[in-house]
Amino acid sequence: MSSVRWSMTGFESLYLAKFALDFGTSAYSYNRRQQESYQSLYNANKQASINNQLSYNSLLHINTEQALELKKYAFDKDVIRRTTRREVAKQQAIHASMGGGFGKSGNSANATIRNIQRYAYMALARKDLNRDIRMQSFDQRRTNIQLNTASKNNVLFSNLSIGPSKTGAILEVIGSGIQNSILSQQGTK
Repeated sequence: MSSVRWSMTGFESLYLAKFALDFGTSAYSYNRRQQESYQSLYNANKQASINNQLSYNSLLHINTEQALELKKYAFDKDVIRRTTRREVAKQQAIHASMGGGFGKSGNSANATIRNIQRYAYMALARKDLNRDIRMQSFDQRRTNIQLNTASKNNVLFSNLSIGPSKTGAILEVIGSGIQNSILSQQGTK
């Protein structure tokens, strides 16, 4: 009779060992999935940091390029103004050297000076228009860089797994325990 009792305890020990193995497997699986989740998040943060640094460097380059463009436009406008003043002064000198004590004057002389000034103002207006278009281009490039970076980072973080569920792991262990208990009762009777 005692040997039968020992056999039943042996079978129960086997079911208990199976439960312990199931518990260990569940714990190992949970920890492995948790570690994969952490590593995935770490890698995504690292890549997002690289993306953000690349974006920052691109924006710095655009800002430097824009500052140089603004200096160039200011210099070009200054050249147009100086050229206009020189041409007006030259025309006034030519008119002053023509005829009589006071030189050439009247509508013809004023029309020539206004014509020089009109062409100068048109050149300045074209410079301003070109500058405005170029500045809009810089703004659009900045916006595109920022959107591109946000899109890349969104892809990185949208593909992350949230990690395993503790509740799921606990329910898996409880389910294994219940199943082993049922099998133990059936197998030992």
